[in-house]
Amino acid sequence: MERKRNSHYLIDPDPVTLMDILSVRNLRKHFGGVKAVDGCSLTIRAGTVVGLIGPNGAGKTTVFNLISGFEKGSGEIIFKGRRTDNLPPFKVAQCGMVRTFQIPRALTKMTVLENLMLAPKAQAGERIWNVWLRRKDVKEQERQIKEKSRHILRFFEIAHLEDEYAGALSGGQKKLLEMARAMMIDPSLMMLDEPFAGVNPTLSQKISEYIDELRGGGMTFLIIEHDIPAITRISDRITVMNEGKILTEGAPDEVKQNREVLNVYLGGEG
Repeated sequence: MERKRNSHYLIDPDPVTLMDILSVRNLRKHFGGVKAVDGCSLTIRAGTVVGLIGPNGAGKTTVFNLISGFEKGSGEIIFKGRRTDNLPPFKVAQCGMVRTFQIPRALTKMTVLENLMLAPKAQAGERIWNVWLRRKDVKEQERQIKEKSRHILRFFEIAHLEDEYAGALSGGQKKLLEMARAMMIDPSLMMLDEPFAGVNPTLSQKISEYIDELRGGGMTFLIIEHDIPAITRISDRITVMNEGKILTEGAPDEVKQNREVLNVYLGGEG
């Protein structure tokens, strides 16, 4: 129960409710002659969890890269009413759309706590003259960031690891660290790239609970995942990609029974 009360502290309530928080229109990306993403369009309602599935090579990760600004292609990406397809990744994150990676990108030679404290942007201490001219402000902001970091670590139940080097963590712990670090930017939409990959069933269940609890506080999720039972269990809607295009989308039970989806995953007349 304590963790549930703490979760509300992590969510900065967003005025965007009961509407489309993200709209992607006619997204395209070619690598040479290969159409990695070919006219992809999707919308995500605020406060929902949307699973993005499909076979290897379907274009899911490229869609993530385009939406988060790590790749540039053509089409429109509109987040909370603002076009973001022309923004670099750090600007996209500052808008409130933050992603994790399939292979966690922790700063391995820094501690877990330091990884989180480095995440917030526009810290007063980043400007050298503030260290002398605004010393009290710098120290107070650092205290607040440290408090927030520890609160988030407690939420993800890894507070006991705050002094461990990130490089010494297990694969599952690094997944949690990535999610915790993303939370430091106060996202409205979190994009998770295979959060259940390579983790044991107990941790997989825990990650599901964290996602469900954060969604209950108003956060929106777009999740790439190959673990079909896990993603259908936590998603409000499922979007299926194949060969760079949206094959179908709908409620999890509808998608699981869709013949085209079965054919893609099983081959032939599934």
